[in-house]
This record gives sequence, structure tokens and C-alpha cells, in this order.
Amino acid sequence: MKWSIHLMNVIPGKKDGSMENSETHEITIDRLAYGGDGFARLPDGRAVFVPLVIPGEKVTIRIVDDKQKYVRGELQHIIDPSPVRIEPPCPHFGVCGGCHYQHIPYAEQIKYKKTILQEQLQRIAHLDSIPDLDVFQSDEPFNYRNVMQFHLTGSGKLGFKKRSSDEVFELTRCLLSQAAIQQLWQNMSLEPQSGIERIEIRQNESGDVLVIMQGDEQGIIPEVELDFPVSLVHRVGDEMIVLSGEDNIQISVLDHPFRVSAGSFFQINAGLAGKMVTRLLSTLKQKAPHRVLDLYAGVGLFSHFMAPLVDELVAVEGSSFACQDFAANLNEYEHISLYQGSVENILPDLDVQAELVVCDPPRAGLHPRVIDALAASAVTSLVYISCDPATLARDLRRLIEKGFAIENIALFDLFPQTYHMEAVTLLERSEPSANYPHR
Repeated sequence: MKWSIHLMNVIPGKKDGSMENSETHEITIDRLAYGGDGFARLPDGRAVFVPLVIPGEKVTIRIVDDKQKYVRGELQHIIDPSPVRIEPPCPHFGVCGGCHYQHIPYAEQIKYKKTILQEQLQRIAHLDSIPDLDVFQSDEPFNYRNVMQFHLTGSGKLGFKKRSSDEVFELTRCLLSQAAIQQLWQNMSLEPQSGIERIEIRQNESGDVLVIMQGDEQGIIPEVELDFPVSLVHRVGDEMIVLSGEDNIQISVLDHPFRVSAGSFFQINAGLAGKMVTRLLSTLKQKAPHRVLDLYAGVGLFSHFMAPLVDELVAVEGSSFACQDFAANLNEYEHISLYQGSVENILPDLDVQAELVVCDPPRAGLHPRVIDALAASAVTSLVYISCDPATLARDLRRLIEKGFAIENIALFDLFPQTYHMEAVTLLERSEPSANYPHR
């Protein structure tokens, strides 16, 4: 089975046409909801969610999905457009599921995201008052992503999934990826039935590229033809086979390089990741802890910058790939311990009297066992880094019930043109748990 990379002549695609008409309504969009859709009420009071709209717009919609408690609508016509509405620069916008806000100027996107985060905190965390949010926007509203994931069409072309669908369309343009990724995917295709399900491309600031081909079967290794130097890895599950170059790439944050292997996670917007690190270090210098816990530590991004400022650092990470990278990235330090495994299994039995804890969990947020363990620990300062406002708000409510209080919250817009955002929250409590160290 042969896998090839060759030059493609791309033709701009057309957006899908709308489905047959059904129930239609004229509505005015009230606000943007988390998830990218606009929120409004139908004349009968039902809640309706509509993509590609802006608050204040009067629009005609068609109902496409009638749930028990709400409905989803499809935009048919804009009767009264918002004065801030702009023409989306990408020809795939509206069809592609990757971007949600290209019809909104970037400065306005930031305002809406701030409002959405505040709304989630009020509604889910039940906060009586919310501290004013510090907001850090991306220096680059486009071309900021150092990693992209592509799916394949039936003919072997690279593409993305359509909005609200698993159907893959052929990609002709993407404005989010950095230059080396953009150049590579535009010159890349696979033979049909290659056994490859997904392609991930990473790059660093020097333009070095790592391509990860996700296979669907054990033992089927594609034959490769390369006309340019890239690192190429074939992955099936946790098995990695290097076909060209290295199995990792060096990505820098604040001028420090980090080894990131094919199986490891790393922040996709290195510029704003640096601003997050700077914010964390400011907190660390203010609180001056002797011992720090880094939970969901990844490849050691935050640990590396905290290590010189503390006497002891203990990290916990579940991914074996990330743990290997962590060890390589922090091998100069002798006062660091790394535990591999799920945080909810390790933390309850981890007897470390850390005054400050950093948590950077996946989108699902903190497991209840993690919150209970933090509440029963010596920690007085907790930095919670979240990529999902809903699970953040849920966990903040639980932490507040355990005696923590919010000191400040910052929004980092790592994902311009999309509804995604990152939030960094500092929580404090006056003293460790009375139950520590007896859990």
C-alpha cells in the first residue's frame, strides 16, 4: 500500500445549500451562548440556538432539530444585520466546523467571550459577584496554530469535518495554521484506502515540521514518498513508528525549547502560552511557596518555569509520552518528582505539603476525588487553568463549597475565530485543611 505526497491544484469549494424548508420563524438574537451559537426565544417561548449570527440581529431561521427543552435553528436570512458584521475571509466558513466567529471583528469576539465566561460563572457557579476579568488577546488573530488535525475525504484529500456532521469536505484554504503547516497540507494527498484516518501536522517557530499519520489497523505501514524534509510518524493507538526524521519536535515558549513527542499535548498558541506562564510566575513570586504541585503537568511547560523558584516540585501526568517529554525537558533539576498516572488516583494518596497547586485538566475538568483531595490538603493557593468555562464554573462552585475563594480570573484567547477560550483562576483559602495530613 503506497502513501504519497504530491502537488495538488486546489479549486475553491462552494458552501452547502440549505435543506428543504420546514418550520420557519423571525427572531432577534439575544446573546451568544458558549458553543458558538446565538441564543434567542421563539414566539412560543422555546429557547433556540442559531449559528453564524450576532446579538441584536433580526433574522429568519428554519428549525432543524427540535429537542424537548430547546430547538436548533438554521440561519435563512438576515433581516437586520449587526453593524459590526464583516465578510468572513475564509471560503469554507459556515460549512467548516472549525471556526465560529469569522463574521465578527476580532475586537468584538473578545468582548463576547468575556461576556460568555462571566455568564457561565454566574449561572453555573452561582457566584454573587465576579471579579473583573483580565483579558489577554492573541497577537495573531489568524495563523496562530502550531498544530492542525486533518481528516481525509474518500479520494484521499485532506479536509475538515463539516459543522454538526461527520462528513469530511476537501480543504482549499485555512487561515488558522502557521505558515509551514499551511504550505505542507496544500501539497499533500494520500491514495484512497491508505489505511490512514487522520493527519496531524505540527510546526515550530523555525519551520520544522512533524507529521503524525493516524492509522486504523495494526501492521499496515504505508509506503512514503517525500520531496521535502519533515519528521514523519505512523501511529496506531499508542504504537509509534518513525518513518522519517524524529518522533518529536522542539517548540519554544518564552525562548525556551520544549520537546513535544508525537503522542503528547502542547498549547497550540505559543505566544499566549507565554503570557499564561508570565501570569503564573507573577502569582508564584507573590505567594512565595516552598513546595508546589503541578497536576496534569503535560510535557512540563509550567513546571520548567516554576522549578527555579521553589524548593520542591511534584508533578502528576497520565500520558506516558508526556512523562517521557517531561523528564527530558526538566532533566537539569534534582528537586522535582514526577508521578505517572491519573490525578484522581494518585493525588488522594500523595503526601506532599504543597502550599500552591497548579491544575491544568482536560476539558472534562476536575474529578470529584481531585477536589476532595485538594480540600483535604495543605494547599492555600490554587491556580486552575481551564479550557472549558462550563466545567470551570462547576468546579469553582465545588471548590468554594470546600472553603476556597476566588482571588482573580484572567481570560486568555488562545483560539481566535472560535468559541474556545482559556481561563486562569487563582483561588485562595486562609489556612490548610484542619484534616491535613489525616484524610
